[in-house]
Amino acid sequence: MIQIDIKQMLSAFSLALDIAENQPMEHAQRTAYIALKIGKQLGLPKQEMQEVYIAALLHDVGVTNSKIDAHVDNNQLMSHCFMGRDIATSLPFISEKIGENIAWHHANWDGSGVFERRGHEIPLGAQIIYLADKIDIQLGNLATMYSKRVTILDYIRENSGTFFNPDIVGCFLEVQDREKFWLDYSNGDIMEVTNDLSFSTMGFDMQHMEVLALAFAKIIDNKSPFTYYHSQGVAELVSGLGKYYSFDMETIQSLKISGLLHDLGKLSVPNDILDKPGPLTPIEYQIIKGHSYYTKRILSKVTGFENIKEWAGNHHEALNGKGYPEGLGGDRLSIQDRIVAIGDIYQALTEERPYRIKPIAQSKVFEILDDQAQNNRICKNVLISLKKMVG
Repeated sequence: MIQIDIKQMLSAFSLALDIAENQPMEHAQRTAYIALKIGKQLGLPKQEMQEVYIAALLHDVGVTNSKIDAHVDNNQLMSHCFMGRDIATSLPFISEKIGENIAWHHANWDGSGVFERRGHEIPLGAQIIYLADKIDIQLGNLATMYSKRVTILDYIRENSGTFFNPDIVGCFLEVQDREKFWLDYSNGDIMEVTNDLSFSTMGFDMQHMEVLALAFAKIIDNKSPFTYYHSQGVAELVSGLGKYYSFDMETIQSLKISGLLHDLGKLSVPNDILDKPGPLTPIEYQIIKGHSYYTKRILSKVTGFENIKEWAGNHHEALNGKGYPEGLGGDRLSIQDRIVAIGDIYQALTEERPYRIKPIAQSKVFEILDDQAQNNRICKNVLISLKKMVG
C-alpha cells in the first residue's frame, strides 16, 4: 500500500486546476490559506476546518471545460460550481459536505445573482471560500499585494451584507490586521504556513489511487473533444504492457496511474492550440511542449509518487536525447518510461485529431513507430512487445 499524504496530493492537484483556469500558480492554495485563517478566527472545529480546506483547494475543479470566464458568465458561474461538486464527490474520501461547499461558493449572501440561496441557507464553508477566493483573485500579482491591500479591504467592506456574510468579513478584517497574515500569504510556500492544520497520512491502496487518477484523467481529456479518452486509452495500453512484461501488480497499477496522469500538464495549454486544425507555429509548439514539464512538476509534490512522476513526466523524452523537456538520453530512461512514451504515441495516432479527419490505420501507425525506433527515439524492444500485444 502506498502511503499518500492527503494534503500533499490535494495541493498538487490544485496546482493543475490553477493552470487550467489560467490563475496564478497556488491560487487555490492561497485561497485555502485565507479560508483557514478565517475558519480559525471563527473557532471552527478541526473536522470542519479540514472540510473547508479541501473544498477550497478543489473549489474550481469544475472550471476546466469552460472556454468562457467562469467567474463572469452567469451560466458558467453556476455550472462550474455544480459540476465541481459532482467531480469532487466522485473522488475517494470527499464528503457530501465538501461537495456542498464547492457547489455554493459563489452564492451571494443577500440572495442576489444566479443562485437561489441566501444567508444561512448557504453552507458556512462556501461563504468562507467565496470571500477567500475573491480576495486572492482581486490581489492577483503578489508583487503588487501591498499597494492593493487598501483597495481590497474597501471592496470587502463595501460588499459586506451583499456578497459576503458580515460576520465572516469581520473575522477576516481582524485576521488581516496582523502583519504575519500578509507575510505568510506571500511566503511562496503555502504548504509550510498551513502546517497548523494537520492531516494524518492516509493509506491509499492502489485501487483508490486509480479512482482518483481516473477522475483527473477525465478532467484532462474533457478539455478538448479531440483528446477525449486519450489518457484512459494510454493507461490501458501501458498497464497491458506491464502485464506482458510480468511486472508485479504494484508496478502495473503505477503504470496505469502514470498513463492516466501523463497529460496532467496539458491543462496549461489553451484550447485554441489543442484544437488547431493546421500546423502549430513555433511559439505554439513551445507552449504545448511545456505540458510534460508541468506534469512532472505537479506530481513531484506528492510523496509516494516518485516513480509515477518520472514515468508520466518523461513521456516525450527520446532515447537519442532529443526529446523534451529535459533531453534525457536512453541510459536515463527506464523500461517504464519507454512503455509510457510508446503508449502515448500509439494512442494519439489511432485517435481523431483536429489536424486530420480520421484516425490512422494500424498498419500505417506501425510504419511511423518503426521509423521512430530506427531513429532511436523510441525503444525497439517495447515496440515489438506492443505489436504482439495489439496485433
